[in-house]
Amino acid sequence: MKNQKIKFYPSENIHGQIFDPPVPTKTLIPKWYRDQDTHPEGKKFVIKETGNVAVTIKACMPVFDIITAGYTITLPGDVNFEKLENGEFDVSWTVNHLQLIESHARAQYDKHGTPEEYFPIAYKFINPWIIQTPPGYSCLFIQPSLQDTLPFQIVPAIVDTDKHPQAINFPFFIRKDFEGIIPTGTPIVQVIPFKRDNWEHESFTEFNPKFQPEWEKAMRRIRHRYKAYFRTIKKWE
Repeated sequence: MKNQKIKFYPSENIHGQIFDPPVPTKTLIPKWYRDQDTHPEGKKFVIKETGNVAVTIKACMPVFDIITAGYTITLPGDVNFEKLENGEFDVSWTVNHLQLIESHARAQYDKHGTPEEYFPIAYKFINPWIIQTPPGYSCLFIQPSLQDTLPFQIVPAIVDTDKHPQAINFPFFIRKDFEGIIPTGTPIVQVIPFKRDNWEHESFTEFNPKFQPEWEKAMRRIRHRYKAYFRTIKKWE
């Protein structure tokens, strides 16, 4: 199978000389995940009631696949959030060649129920990269997966990056309890390319018996059933 290619072009030549390019997400796995033991308390044992080996989230391939999926754009420069007496933020940075943060007028999203822990003003990360995908491919932009220490929440979106010729910026909400510097290199958005297809759905009221022997075959293994029988390896380079 031919590998598809996603391309990241600087929106200005100087951006390509100054800012760090996007990277495969697998290179930015969060520390908590790297520190997590595969087995509870680091002890490998079989649960007598089920015959299964006790494992943690570290052994879950679906979690691994999302935490390493696609590519990640990082913050181009340090951004300082200073809280003012009225509860709002003064936002500053020292980068000369790019306005790192902008804000949205409240009227643009006044029906959006911002979670209580986030400041209700939407800011926007300004992205120095133009993203291009092959014909028929779009990109899903999401909060970096399971990067729970980030003090902001990205607004997710889908863009048809095979057609869109400009850099895409990323609206976000900042936590009320945050104050300080978000450092250069912080993951700000996860980029997952996908092929556009037209879909339709069907719902059934009866179980399909073909599923049972497939699962029974996998049950012969005490561990790694999904990984051994059902998972397809995803490659992001």
